Amino acid sequence: MKSLRSVLVGVTAASLLGLPGAAAAATPSPGPSLASAASSAALSRYDTSIRYLSFDHSRAYGSPTKIRGQVVATVRGQRGAVRHVRVKLSRRVFGTGHWKHLKTTYTSRTDRPRFRFRVKSPANARYRVVFGGNAKLQPTGKRTTVVVHRKFNARLEDGTGRFHGRVVPNYAHRRIFLDRRECASCGWDRVRSARTGDRGRWSFKVGTPTPGKTWWRVSTPASTKFVRSYSSVFTTELR
Repeated sequence: MKSLRSVLVGVTAASLLGLPGAAAAATPSPGPSLASAASSAALSRYDTSIRYLSFDHSRAYGSPTKIRGQVVATVRGQRGAVRHVRVKLSRRVFGTGHWKHLKTTYTSRTDRPRFRFRVKSPANARYRVVFGGNAKLQPTGKRTTVVVHRKFNARLEDGTGRFHGRVVPNYAHRRIFLDRRECASCGWDRVRSARTGDRGRWSFKVGTPTPGKTWWRVSTPASTKFVRSYSSVFTTELR
């Protein structure tokens, strides 16, 4: 197997070429020096870090969160992304006190090694990716945040002006607001509020108060588990 040093020749931070993910550990001699040998071996391992690549940190409830990144090692002043090492993904939903393990995967064997995770988005949460280290590389981990907005399943019926839908998840008997604006560049005005039904269903009667087009949406306030959320925008028009 090539040494870390030989693989890193010519590697720059921009190219992030692959390092080998593992190397054989030297067997320490038995006797009183065993503990010091183990400590020396741990100190000789190269520093590593988690580097997150660009991904969407704001998601709709139930949609996939796709977390991408790299395990990066620094060897004698040069940096490279590590091939085929195992990483674990955990999540802590806001308002809870524990981390839950979600998935385990390996970084790819490509010239630009990276890890990819795909999980559903249940609520605002912290995510943590951890690399446990090996004989040549130090362990590392890093956290990131993904915020989640509710879904409204909104519809506006022609003719009747009934604007209705259902908020998910778990939004029964809670406050929902109707917002309006008079032009495409105008600010939004809150014009009405109501409470949802047993299953989060909501309904408003809307119309066009002045000639021309009017824009409508509904919204819910922020909470521990969800950011302030907005429905799709609908329009009515008086000619």
